[in-house]
Formats: sequence, C-alpha cells, structure tokens
Amino acid sequence: MEPPNLSEHATAPDVESSVHSYGSGSGLFFMRWDEKDQTSANTWLHVDMNAEGVVHALEEEGLPPHIVRYLTRAETRPAARAFGSGLGLILRGINFNEAQDPVDMVSLRCYVEPRRLVTVRSRWLASVQETRRQLEEGTDLRTPVDVLLTIVEKLTAKISSHIDGLDLQLEASEAATQQQEDEDFGVLRNQIAAVYRFIAPQRKALTMLAQIGQAHFTEDQLEQLAECEDLTQRHVEDLELHRERATSLQQARLNAMQAEQNRRAYALSIVAGLFLPATFVTGLFGMNVAGLPGTENASAFVIVLAGMVVVSGGVYAVLKLKKWF
Repeated sequence: MEPPNLSEHATAPDVESSVHSYGSGSGLFFMRWDEKDQTSANTWLHVDMNAEGVVHALEEEGLPPHIVRYLTRAETRPAARAFGSGLGLILRGINFNEAQDPVDMVSLRCYVEPRRLVTVRSRWLASVQETRRQLEEGTDLRTPVDVLLTIVEKLTAKISSHIDGLDLQLEASEAATQQQEDEDFGVLRNQIAAVYRFIAPQRKALTMLAQIGQAHFTEDQLEQLAECEDLTQRHVEDLELHRERATSLQQARLNAMQAEQNRRAYALSIVAGLFLPATFVTGLFGMNVAGLPGTENASAFVIVLAGMVVVSGGVYAVLKLKKWF
C-alpha cells in the first residue's frame, strides 16, 4: 500500500477552518487545516507502518531519524516521552477489526508539535477514523493537540465499553456457576489479563504526558487529559476487580466439582464396605479345593447367603451408628 505523496499538497487552503484530506479508502490520509489568527496551517499525517515506503514518507515530512524510529519500531508498550519541541505518545486501543480478537489491542504511535500531528498505526483503528470525520465536519478541533486528545478520549471510551462487556460476561458466568453449569473461566481470565497488560502502562503514559506536556497544553487540554487519565485509572481498578472475581468464581467452581467428586467417591466407599464381608465369603467358598464345608449339604447355600446378609446388615448398622452416612 503506497503512502500518501505529501509533496503534492504543499499549499494550504485559502479558507480559514477548512480541511483537506487525502489518501485511499483504507484510512491513510494527510490533512491540512487553517486556524484563525495563524500564519501557518496545521497538519495531520496518518500512515500504516506496514506500508511500503512509510519510513521515507516520514523522513520527507521532516521528522528526525530518531523520531522516525520511535514511530516505526515493531514492539511497543504504552509510554510518553518528550522530543525537544514535540511529544511522543504510544497508545493501545481495542481491536474492532473483523475476524480478530478484540483483546489483541492495536498500537497507535503519535508525535505532536504545535502545528503538526503524526500518527502511525499497525492496523485499522476506529477512534482515528472517527476523529478524522469529526475534524472534516468542522467541529471545534483547532490544534493538533486537540486532535490527539480527542483520539485519546475515543480510545478510552471504547476501552470502557469493552470492560463493561467483560463485566457482563462475569455476571453471566457467576449465574451459570450458581446453577451448577459448566463455565470456562480460563478464557475470561485470559481476556482480562490481555487488556490489563496494556491498560496499566497506558495510565502511566497519560500521567507522564500530563507532566511533560505542561508547556505544550492549555489548561482546558490538561483538564481533558486528566479526565482520560482518571477514567483509565478506573479501568485499571475495574480490571483488577474483574480478575479477582474471575479467580474467585473459578475457584468456587473447582471447589464445587471437587466436593461432588468427594461425595461420589464416599458413596462408592460405603457400598464397597457393605459388600466387603460378602466378597470375602464368596471368595473363600469359591476356592476349588477339597474339604470345603457344605458341599454335600443341600441347605448350605441358603445358610451362607443368610450369613452374608446378616454380616452386611451388621456392617450397615455400625456405619449408621457412627454416622458415616
């Protein structure tokens, strides 16, 4: 997939607050919009890190090599750092791509300056496209920082929806456990762990962004970022609670299964105890050797059978007396 050719769009729009977007339907684009009382236009470049020539496109945008490496490295975790006049931010969002696991979270790499925003994604991300449409519709997104914080807000809101879904799954699993139905808690715990793996460092990344962005953000923007940070903190706490609930439910289910197995084993032991004397007698009289008593007596079978019943009844009475069942 070819990245957008930035050199073809060097001229800023004449109309204030207008937006031009370029790129294919895959969601890659370059946007330029004017802001009142500003002599230079704001720009937003969004590219796919897997596209051919993306490094060259970023270098043509004038980004230093160390920032290009920051935006295109393969393995990432949520983090924030300062780059001179700009800020770098790596985020994770819920994966809503078709036939993919939502907890296989999508990485979004961001670099923002006073007049420029660069975002690099590995897979399609709904929050970016929603922010793009919002900017095209002429909403109050004046600066690249406004756009970045809007993306953060949308990512955070979608994470909230996913965590609410996990809560509903937990409630359904809890109801199934109470009804003695089989439930695979391992899958649910893995889903919670997969989201928690990135949400915990994402909270720290937003905290760091607020600290290093004091000189870059207005008071309103810092307040907007603080709300996202607070919501992410609640995500972390909710995931920790969900993890504990899932562990407790799984342990309760295992305990119930173990108790049922113990009851069945105990019942089999009682039955074996009742028939143990009869088993011994039949084994003794079943020996094929000379001299066995009663072989010539027609009443021997009845006598032996009655004796086994009496002995088994005695065993039953003893077990009942000792309250073994």
